[in-house]
Amino acid sequence: MIVQKALMAGGLAIAIAGAAAPAQADPQGADNDTAFIASLRQSGITFAGEGQAIAAARAVCGLINNGEPALQVVRDLQSDNAALTLDGAAQFAAIAANAYCPAQLQSPKS
Repeated sequence: MIVQKALMAGGLAIAIAGAAAPAQADPQGADNDTAFIASLRQSGITFAGEGQAIAAARAVCGLINNGEPALQVVRDLQSDNAALTLDGAAQFAAIAANAYCPAQLQSPKS
């Protein structure tokens, strides 16, 4: 079973790491959900259910928006999901951030 807290945490780390996934126009639309699931499958990431994966991905953006450190998000995701490698957790987080909070992938202006 995918732990939502861990999946949420993973998104932040990937966003900071700069991993790329196809950008989506509408972060809340059904087409975006379909693209997100397709990206997970294309990456070889398995999940218990589409709805659960989508909810976890959206939660990742909540953690990102709340300032959760990226590395901690990825580590929590991997720790809470034994079948998910650290790289897999980072990849899930990157795909989630790209799909549901792409603005978070931009580097802050200094």
